[in-house]
Amino acid sequence: MNTSKIASIVMLLIFGGKTYAGTEPIFAFESVMSLDEMSSLIRSKIPLGTARTDVRRIFVDEGHATLKTRAGGFGIEKYIYDIDLCHYYIWRWNISADYDSNNQLRQAYVNGNIIHPDGNPKKIIPKIAEEGKKASIYRVQRPRPEAYKGEKSLGFILFDRDSDPSTTDDQALIGAGPSRAVPMNMGKLVTYSDVDPWRSIFDFDAADRIVPYQGDCKEAR
Repeated sequence: MNTSKIASIVMLLIFGGKTYAGTEPIFAFESVMSLDEMSSLIRSKIPLGTARTDVRRIFVDEGHATLKTRAGGFGIEKYIYDIDLCHYYIWRWNISADYDSNNQLRQAYVNGNIIHPDGNPKKIIPKIAEEGKKASIYRVQRPRPEAYKGEKSLGFILFDRDSDPSTTDDQALIGAGPSRAVPMNMGKLVTYSDVDPWRSIFDFDAADRIVPYQGDCKEAR
């Protein structure tokens, strides 16, 4: 029996023909070019019932996103990742998730829009003031000074049901942003309506870092 056949038999005995988790490609936010791609990836790779630890492994351990848990919101957290598109636009991935008491996924969101139709429904804020309080509508700017060649500030309309900025569970926004994380072709303009600001591309939480675009910025001129 020749050496190559012996080696093949040894490898078969060791690994038993199984595919191990280590053979799965490591997730990278830079590999996802559009909102549609991210939505499809989550639907296929992170179904309802996925353990919180597995979701964190993908987005935080592998993807290096910044983890933020929601104050006062049990089982709610998000993973934010910012990419500098050649100083024309700061692209934010805001992937948020709802978990049940067993730390299993009940809903996932991409920039505030739900992914799983059979999961928790999207929360809709009534557009009337709370009893005894006054509602407000604000024009808000989210500064992005790093995008000095393009959109240095992102504008949106914020509805606040009790006019108290410190209570964020009664707020909703309307805004817009591009559909593709590619400076040469940012795709179509996507409107975000009735979106929770905390889950959106406009939220004021800072990511740990803003990652440079991995492509050639000369092509974006």
